[in-house]
Amino acid sequence: MDYQARLERLRNHLKSLQCEALLIEHPVDLLYLTGLELSPAKLVVTQNESYLIIPSRDFEYALRQTIYPVHLLNENILKDCIVEAQIHQLAFDQNQTTYQDFLALNEWVKNLNHDSYSLELLPLPSPIQQLRLIKDREEITALRKAAHLGYLGYECIVSLLREGVTESELAFELEFFWKKRGGSRLAFDPIIAFGPNSSMPHYRAGSTQLTPNTLVLIDIGVVLAHYHSDMTRVIFFGTPSSQMEAIYSIVEEAKEKALALCKPGTLIGDLDRVARDWITAHGHGEHFTHSLGHGIGLEIHEPPLLRQNGMHKDISLQPGMVITIEPGIYLPKVGGVRLEDTILIIENGYENLTCLQPE
Repeated sequence: MDYQARLERLRNHLKSLQCEALLIEHPVDLLYLTGLELSPAKLVVTQNESYLIIPSRDFEYALRQTIYPVHLLNENILKDCIVEAQIHQLAFDQNQTTYQDFLALNEWVKNLNHDSYSLELLPLPSPIQQLRLIKDREEITALRKAAHLGYLGYECIVSLLREGVTESELAFELEFFWKKRGGSRLAFDPIIAFGPNSSMPHYRAGSTQLTPNTLVLIDIGVVLAHYHSDMTRVIFFGTPSSQMEAIYSIVEEAKEKALALCKPGTLIGDLDRVARDWITAHGHGEHFTHSLGHGIGLEIHEPPLLRQNGMHKDISLQPGMVITIEPGIYLPKVGGVRLEDTILIIENGYENLTCLQPE
């Protein structure tokens, strides 16, 4: 990963915000900027300087791995760095900083200012997340590889379907399969749901055994080199009921309508609306109970949230965004259908990462 390029992007972003310096503490944002899994740690970035402050247990590890000057965490190090760089305005992520941490930071600033130094705190809404919204080339490569491994896991599950197998047995075999092939961990607990269990969007694999003529919903994801995959498929083990076959067709068409709008300039709200309107027009609006999708990358759920009335509804799709498209219909105690692909927005439309071979 080109961490120097990410640092320069951050500095340009801070310049556009007229921000003198930024304090970064969230572990995923630190991972994005440094490539290191650190907690607790602090990174202070200005236009000319940067200070990575970490505990002693990670000191040697960081010295060998990072482009940033490394400083040992102690009681006075943050103050020393602030004063050395002559920082008088320190921004922080208002969406990641807890109230308790803010109070502590504010008290620290009061004490610093009491020592004849002037420092102002500036809250910013998710400044690093705004950078992470657009994936760079190396991130896209990593996401392709994760999606490919995820799809191989799906094929593994399908190969193991047989009468009497349980949902939890399939989940166990899936994790074993992925870890043998380099996956570091599950992106989330696998949702492997037989029959009526599939009507619960966040169901977790249990002891239900597979019987003939049963719907099987498979929602799975793996983490590979820090990046996540996410996909959902529904298959019929035997002959589907006419009701669930019809539901499948409606969801499939809703997904295709959303995919047709996956191109630069489309508003997030419009993406959700076209799929939701189709499902509503077929009498199942109340059975589509979640957003159309979400961003994905270093976290399984990242901005933007694909919802027509959500906080990101007026964001336009841009090349480099990676999102999921996952409409669903859930009939309580009957069954549910969700179909999900991971999509990369490109200059002239989209690429479906879920079924692609890795680069």
